[in-house]
Amino acid sequence: MERIWINWKDNCRKALSSVVAFLLVLVMYGCSGNSSDEPESEMLVLNATSLLIEADGADVTEFTVTKGNQDVTAAAEILQDGKVFSGTRFYTDTEGEYKFSARYNGETSAEIVVRATKSENLVMPADPEPERYEGFVKRVLLLQATGTWCGYCPLVMSGIKTYSDTYSDGLAVFAAAHNGDGMSNDFSNKVINWLSVSGFPTLNVNLIPGTTISYVSEGNVGEQNAGLIRQAVEEYTAKEAKSAIAAVVRADKASNKVEVEAKIKIAEGGSYRVAAWLLEDGIYDNTQENYLGLEGDFYTHNNVLRQSSASLAFGDKLGDSLPAGSTEDYSCSFTLSSEKMDNCRVVIMVTAPEGGVFAVDNVVMCPLNDKVGFEYK
Repeated sequence: MERIWINWKDNCRKALSSVVAFLLVLVMYGCSGNSSDEPESEMLVLNATSLLIEADGADVTEFTVTKGNQDVTAAAEILQDGKVFSGTRFYTDTEGEYKFSARYNGETSAEIVVRATKSENLVMPADPEPERYEGFVKRVLLLQATGTWCGYCPLVMSGIKTYSDTYSDGLAVFAAAHNGDGMSNDFSNKVINWLSVSGFPTLNVNLIPGTTISYVSEGNVGEQNAGLIRQAVEEYTAKEAKSAIAAVVRADKASNKVEVEAKIKIAEGGSYRVAAWLLEDGIYDNTQENYLGLEGDFYTHNNVLRQSSASLAFGDKLGDSLPAGSTEDYSCSFTLSSEKMDNCRVVIMVTAPEGGVFAVDNVVMCPLNDKVGFEYK
């Protein structure tokens, strides 16, 4: 990247005179009565005290609406599925996902989703084909090695966002291991060290050291990089999975505990490992560099690896000689600290020997207070 050096000594007088003139304009504008405490560039945001509630008719989430730093709840309209919602408190006794937005002065906020669940229904899903041990749906884990200091990381971030907006089949499970910034931790550094990442950004496939997806830096980078991701997803998910995962994830807000219970089907006898990762979305960090001048929100970070159940990057031992046609139980728990429970979800992966290392054989993503079942082609 070309650097432009400015001779401050030679340009000092010109700069000073320009600043003085600019300040005079600001003073005149401020005295004209046209200043605004609410700049139009500030976004309208609908906030909720919780995005995850118990569907018992009593657990409540409360909405507020902000425009920049100003609370405009009293003058705004709350919308549910585009229709005016009465009041600012929502509760229900019916499980489901409920979509809300806000409207104020002709502007409509981004949509948020409140999910209501019944704790008594949080049991392991029934296996639709309990005698079947082949033909599992296979997913791929794509691990983004990144950091807010990395000016080229928005190239991959843009590709991931475009991919997620384009494909809804859930075959790609994304995670982000941060290095050298406020989201970096022992878990993410352990994964980055295992992969021997030497350059950022890196988009790794299935925790196989040296196996990455390339990216482009010119043109419509979001669309092009999403296309490269899709090629890799199709290549890896076309292979037969040796394992399948069903899981239920329970979250208790009172204790900040997340409990994971899983069952793992084994199609091919051998050694297997397992790990659960706690990911967090919606982490705001405005220090993200962007040397490339790409347009988009690169200050909000998603899929951030916060905790891992495993002592090793590629998982802890599930069994050394597991027989084909067997089903194994697995459980673990997380205690949240700085993580926002409403923004968290859990990724569960099974790894198996491949090319001399343990690589991800299959992986699922499960929201908190939700469940995923065995899936077959």
